[in-house]
Amino acid sequence: MPKGENQKVRVFYVADYLMKKADDEHGVLMKDIREYLKENGIDAHEHSISRDIQMLRVFFGMDIGGGKGKPLYLYSRYIDFEDVRAIAECVASAKFLSKKEADDLIEILKRLCSEYQAAELSSQNVVVERPKYKQKDMLKRLATIRSAIKENKKVEFYYTRRSIRNLEDIEKRRGGKLYSVSPIRIELSEGNHYLIGYDDTYKRNMAYRIDRMVNVNIKQEPREKDTSSIDYARQTFGMFISGTPKRITIQFDNSLLDAVVERFGHSSATRYRKIDDKHFSLQTVIVPSQNFYGWLCGFGVKAKIIDPSDESERYKAHLKQIAEMY
Repeated sequence: MPKGENQKVRVFYVADYLMKKADDEHGVLMKDIREYLKENGIDAHEHSISRDIQMLRVFFGMDIGGGKGKPLYLYSRYIDFEDVRAIAECVASAKFLSKKEADDLIEILKRLCSEYQAAELSSQNVVVERPKYKQKDMLKRLATIRSAIKENKKVEFYYTRRSIRNLEDIEKRRGGKLYSVSPIRIELSEGNHYLIGYDDTYKRNMAYRIDRMVNVNIKQEPREKDTSSIDYARQTFGMFISGTPKRITIQFDNSLLDAVVERFGHSSATRYRKIDDKHFSLQTVIVPSQNFYGWLCGFGVKAKIIDPSDESERYKAHLKQIAEMY
């Protein structure tokens, strides 16, 4: 860009320097800005730079403090640094992102900070990362599924599992046949992304872990209209199974109220009622499964299925089967 052209965008160079070098703890001097401008082919006197800074304050809302011989500080940004740090922690701990993908996203977040703040966003200063998926195309898979939902199309994919012969190997389920699914939505449960969709083979809504899906493609077929919404994250206890939702009532010790509310929330399908001074009941809709029984077992004698009776009997049989192993 010719020197004259640089002069016309001087104010943006001033803003760029302040964004990189200044924050609420680190200030820059007017001579530092002049030197930066000079490196970019721009000659400017201090009074011209002062006018640029005032323009940034008035028209761009930049909270710039100091000046008049004192260091200039940038006290606020479009996004507060603590908010950026929180986003970076979420990115670093997301196991659906490979380490490279997470690092690349954090590098983008660093552009919202000063150089000093950006140094605090390095992986060792953010969080201890979760184990990462080995797949490097999770973002692409998610984008493909979202596009299918937007275009009202079905998706097809192979669904995989680990091989007992070699834990590093994966094998295709259903004998290597493609799955055809009408996608309803994507849910995040316990750190894993799931596709909730209507399965063409089983003719019902099911949940699929997206990291176990390979060769995900959009089919040129309209998706099924049976997109009834089921809260799989709450009802299936980890989404490892699929089945028919059932209304169930469970009695809990009062000491478990926080744990139960955190698990089920306050949806319209969930009701809490005081039984006596020591117990309360929960009535909600779940998909009965061994996952659910395992969750209930964790509370020992402080939790009891009271309705329906057939579900209580199935739970007793589940406990008896476990006890007979020992």
